[in-house]
Amino acid sequence: MTKSTLYSTMQLIAEILDFNDNPEALSDRIKKTSVDWDTFVTVGSKHLMLPALYCQLKAKRLLPLIPDDLTIYLEEIASINRGRNEVLLAEAREISEIFNKEQINHVFIKGMALIAGHTFKDHAERMIGDIDILIAENQLNTAFDILTQHGYSDTVDSILERKRHRHLPRQISPEKFGAIELHSDILTYKYKHLITSDKVLNNKRIIDGIALPSLEDAIKTAVYAFQINDKAHLYGYFSFKTIYDCLALQLLTQPSLLKQLSEEKHSQSFLLISSVFFKGLKPWKSSLYSKLLKRYYTLSFQNSILGNLLHSLVKHLIFLHIRLLLVFKSQHYRSFILRNKTIIKNK
Repeated sequence: MTKSTLYSTMQLIAEILDFNDNPEALSDRIKKTSVDWDTFVTVGSKHLMLPALYCQLKAKRLLPLIPDDLTIYLEEIASINRGRNEVLLAEAREISEIFNKEQINHVFIKGMALIAGHTFKDHAERMIGDIDILIAENQLNTAFDILTQHGYSDTVDSILERKRHRHLPRQISPEKFGAIELHSDILTYKYKHLITSDKVLNNKRIIDGIALPSLEDAIKTAVYAFQINDKAHLYGYFSFKTIYDCLALQLLTQPSLLKQLSEEKHSQSFLLISSVFFKGLKPWKSSLYSKLLKRYYTLSFQNSILGNLLHSLVKHLIFLHIRLLLVFKSQHYRSFILRNKTIIKNK
């Protein structure tokens, strides 16, 4: 029986999440491999994919092949997430009715858009945090005030520099489950041209009375938010969650969009790193930088010690570079570090 490694565990997770009908091949793979189920859970949890893994294992009739206690654990997590998402969806419908009544031009984005758009067969599959809503820029403050009047009166704002930021402070209601983030833009200011708010708002779909982005805009939002806002393009991150979103949104059936994403450097590196485990996502062309990122990522499997050292070094250098730029460019940040007496503390 083949011994499980981190690479083989990641490959197994990828094959489980793949929407291809592959239960027989997967069944043979699991039977012939001494799967490290602890590592399986650790990786799945890190990527926020345990509910999706349960749903796919169930759909592919593979649950009898995993340990009974793991089945119970995954089923419980999926059940909790399903209930949470159904509550959040009900709250999103309420917000949609309010904004429609007040004629606020809006569209739900990110995780809530996927749930509301019936992207997955089971509401349990996608773990989501806030309810993110894109608002027409000239109505952003009005929408914020409307939500405040409807009970979302508590705010949370950890942003050091408010100028040109893409969303307002998170709004919370003591009587509601989900926090709301109202966005004027999807991406940071420098890269907002890659997916403009006007385009997303103009191309929106209405499903069950809820405004959602087009499939293309939903895919671009998933990819670029991860690559740019979460700095995956800098650090060479890999995300099962983002990949799963793109597969569920049928990216593989849209060759023109795949070609377009292959041309832009941020999405190109996403596709190339994703292709380590999902061959169908390999970009049509690859720059030297994207190849280096892929090599940097795969190094962690070949030499975990060296890979971790390099990752730590790159992470700290980039973090320090960003903070030093803020020192020179942001009066708000200079005041912040004078109060806290540090420029390198990772908040």
